[in-house]
Amino acid sequence: MANASSRDSTIRRRLVTIPAILLAGIIVIPAMLILAPLSIVFDLVRGKLRMPTIRVALFGLFYLYWDIFAVLAGFVLWIASGFGLLLGRRTFVQMHRWLQVSWANTLLAAMRALVNLHLEIDGTECIAGGPVVVFSRHTSMVDTLLPAHILSTYGGLDLRYVLKAELVMDPALDVIAHRIPNHFVDRSGTDTAAELAKIGELAAGMDDNESLTIFPEGSRYTEAKRARALERLAESSPALLERAEALTLTMPPRPGGVLTVLRNAPDTDVLIIAHSGLEGLAGPKDLWKAAPFRRPVLIKVWRIPAAEIPAEDDDRIDWIYSVWAEVNAWVVERSDRS
Repeated sequence: MANASSRDSTIRRRLVTIPAILLAGIIVIPAMLILAPLSIVFDLVRGKLRMPTIRVALFGLFYLYWDIFAVLAGFVLWIASGFGLLLGRRTFVQMHRWLQVSWANTLLAAMRALVNLHLEIDGTECIAGGPVVVFSRHTSMVDTLLPAHILSTYGGLDLRYVLKAELVMDPALDVIAHRIPNHFVDRSGTDTAAELAKIGELAAGMDDNESLTIFPEGSRYTEAKRARALERLAESSPALLERAEALTLTMPPRPGGVLTVLRNAPDTDVLIIAHSGLEGLAGPKDLWKAAPFRRPVLIKVWRIPAAEIPAEDDDRIDWIYSVWAEVNAWVVERSDRS
């Protein structure tokens, strides 16, 4: 019954989101013929000679048409797979993985061209070789793309992701990511045990050339979210409060997902991805304020061998807090760049 309900929910959602982007694709081109000149005039009047409005508008246009392309490609693959019967075959899984990686890489390339987003990555030499678990910092709408780009480009690794359920409202991500090993987490807390079990299955099923990315903070960093997280921690785990308060520019890590992944991939190395320069990019309005970027996004990757990761849960919680203290210290050192 639960599967049928989930399937019905998926169909209802896609009957809204997919026609919506197709309709938007029809409307937006003639609209841009009017809006593009107006946006340029708007920036000139404000003295914004680097033209943030038209840059962000063009990126939004690119994002929209990539979404449409991905949805149509997913439809073609569904037909080619015998109307979905063979979607689980390796050939079709790899085709969808190619779409997932292409989506991330081309969006980052478009941001580089249109809003001057440049990445400076340190530590790429440690990425090669799987399976590997990836713990990545989360502070913006952009940084979910970073592991896909880094792991595929520098490590040649196939991707598995733990993502928030709200992202299914992007129809391309909804269609493509549901056909390959990923899990969209329901963060409402209505059935935490079931969500953790699905994350555990994802971690346990990795092949030698795969990676699993999870964001230990569980939510994008903001000062308000950090304050609420500390309040909850004071009630649920007061012994960790002092260590959490020391994490000034990151959210305190949530042990549930981390422990589940480590239990189900006990002999797997861990990659840490820290980054600085994407803070505060929660949506298009924030991107408009930041564009074009005036400094590169700095990224640090390092690898922790499985042998250095504790075997017991209590020690693992202590370990992830120690690791996140390193992430926080790295971010703090770079937070005052001029």
